Amino acid sequence: MKALFARRKSARSVPASRSLLRRALVLPAAAVVAVPALATEAQAGHQRTVNGSVAMRIMDHETFGANAVCNRSFDLKPAVVTVGGHVRVKAWAKCGGEIRVEVHYKLTLDPNGVVRVTEGIVKFFEGDSENTGDLDGASAFAHMILFPGLSLSTNVHVQNWNEGQPDDKADVRLTVRN
Repeated sequence: MKALFARRKSARSVPASRSLLRRALVLPAAAVVAVPALATEAQAGHQRTVNGSVAMRIMDHETFGANAVCNRSFDLKPAVVTVGGHVRVKAWAKCGGEIRVEVHYKLTLDPNGVVRVTEGIVKFFEGDSENTGDLDGASAFAHMILFPGLSLSTNVHVQNWNEGQPDDKADVRLTVRN
């Protein structure tokens, strides 16, 4: 073994202990490069702009005449969220003169640039007008964790559970981009 190190030392003029140390450091460095990295605070900044879109298919079931079916798709207003703060987002669509569907959620920003979508809920209102306060159904949706540069979508079904009218319903697709 000493002869092997002696040859390397003479061929490279690098001490054997330094050569082993260099080999030991090369392997962990390669492993670190292979792991996806989060944005540093400097890269992420202290704020992020979160964009998104909503697509809804709403049905107002009628016991007489044709059902009203409304397809609504729209982009959400960009929301600027800062580290340590939060932004509440609300979006809605109306259908058939009697139904309003609202999407609510909260955005928070971690120092590493990760945006968290929490407290998500879709509310279904039905009454004498689209401006009714009669909440007839609600569905919560799971938290979403958005790494910098990525987007996620979730599908939510909500219907009129309070009055036992399952044909009054909405299917909502929310997409959020960090």
